[in-house]
Amino acid sequence: MRVPQKSFRKSVRSSYSNGIVSHRAKKSLGQNFLTDDNIARKIVGSLSLSKEDFVVEIGPGKGALTKLISKSNAKVEAIEKDNHLFGILQEKFSVFPNVKIINADFLEWKFPVSRSLAKVVGNIPYNLTSSIVSKLVDGRAKIDFAILMVQDEVAKRLSAAVGTKDYGSISIRLQLVADVKKLFPVSPNCFQPKPKVNSRIIKITFRKREILDNESEFVSFIKRAFGMRRKMFRHFVSHYYGKESVNLLPENFKTNRIESFTPEDIYHLFTILENNVQAY
Repeated sequence: MRVPQKSFRKSVRSSYSNGIVSHRAKKSLGQNFLTDDNIARKIVGSLSLSKEDFVVEIGPGKGALTKLISKSNAKVEAIEKDNHLFGILQEKFSVFPNVKIINADFLEWKFPVSRSLAKVVGNIPYNLTSSIVSKLVDGRAKIDFAILMVQDEVAKRLSAAVGTKDYGSISIRLQLVADVKKLFPVSPNCFQPKPKVNSRIIKITFRKREILDNESEFVSFIKRAFGMRRKMFRHFVSHYYGKESVNLLPENFKTNRIESFTPEDIYHLFTILENNVQAY
């Protein structure tokens, strides 16, 4: 059946109404598109933008956040992996000289040299949260702060207090160099398609931008240590560094579990143990 030309044009226009492009979400890319304008405004409002700012958007999707950010006149680089969405976004925002749409995987993309620290924002794929947070930590020398949409359970782990059940290796890695604040919850009804989990906006503000000594080794250290989180810390040290190394520990760290130590305490203990290894 042939569709009348006027009806065809009307259907095309409707697919672009309110800036929402007709595009089927790809499960393989973890796509859940934000459709609530009020939430979008709250997220962009959290960035406190001015025309002097440089914004990196992770996965702009259908442009719900990009549309609002572009009006601030801040310089924006939006990193979109989906080839189809990239083409649509590039055309849609071609009239904004301050917006650059980049077709790339954020995990492989390199932060550009900028006169100002970047403000990062994104409704990120939940299955890649740990990898994206790790990349932000690695690139923190170029980042002011990040506003991220994450799964509510992950937000609890990233901001977990010492000694709680959610406190773990990713909590320590992040909190050693940044402050993490939970901002506001986001209902599944604010997305299309609806995720099966509740979401939350978090703010990660970096306070230590210098690279720490043996930082990559420290990441491996805390992962191994939390693999033995139910045992006293001295058992972990004895297993990986030898029984003699236990004597290097202050007494209060020998009989407690690693989950009771602050990120700063753990990094200090790591430094003591690593320096002892290097001495031999």
